[in-house]
Amino acid sequence: MTQQLPPYASPEQPTPGYAPAPPAPERTNTMAILSIVFAFVFSPLGIVFGVIGRKQARERNENGRGLATAGMWLSIVFVVLGVVTAVIVSVMAASIAQQVSQLPDVPPASSSSSDVPAVTPEQLAPEVSAQLGAEDVVCPEMLPGQVGATTVCSGTVDGEQAQLGVTVTEVSGTQVAFRIARVG
Repeated sequence: MTQQLPPYASPEQPTPGYAPAPPAPERTNTMAILSIVFAFVFSPLGIVFGVIGRKQARERNENGRGLATAGMWLSIVFVVLGVVTAVIVSVMAASIAQQVSQLPDVPPASSSSSDVPAVTPEQLAPEVSAQLGAEDVVCPEMLPGQVGATTVCSGTVDGEQAQLGVTVTEVSGTQVAFRIARVG
């Protein structure tokens, strides 16, 4: 018994009540997906997953070969950029370290506020020497620019060792005036 087709139906159309079978779902290779993800997370692993994903997609006839290729190349670019950045940062750090090592020594800041001027030992010793006619004057510390601040320098006066007291008498801006007297 043959089935009779309605006059408007064509033999290419499926008969009513039967739907065509859906196409088999095409699978995307997992390594290809991981390659694109790891390109942004951990690039060296993205390269490995990209190579494996390309090979598996070809051998298993799966989708994702282009995805694996993109992930692999993105990973390569990110690794190269990372290496170039590391080299540039290393060179800059070495250059900065060299420049810092060539800076002149800065005397330590006084323990008081940074607005207070101070007289360094290198500035104080020649003044003490000039005012008292002392030789070989050594001042051990900075003299803070505060009225009443004192320090004791040592030197030779008239051929004898002497202790020379320095006391700040006036401060005007960055100018510090002091009195020098032999204390021992």
